[in-house]
Amino acid sequence: MREVYDLIGKVAKAHVPVLVAGESGTGKELVAKALHYNSDRRGQPFIVQNCSAFQESLLESELFGHLK
Repeated sequence: MREVYDLIGKVAKAHVPVLVAGESGTGKELVAKALHYNSDRRGQPFIVQNCSAFQESLLESELFGHLK
């Protein structure tokens, strides 16, 4: 767990999008919340997104946008 906490601390300082992936029930949402609340963006809204609700072909454009 300390390795996870250390990694969250490092990533939270970066200004990059982060995709948290893993099996069901592994604490992905907890990691995402920890990243958010330890970052400079903690004053902004935190939005939970269930990626399994998207079709695989549309997931990337829904998350990151697309160009025609």
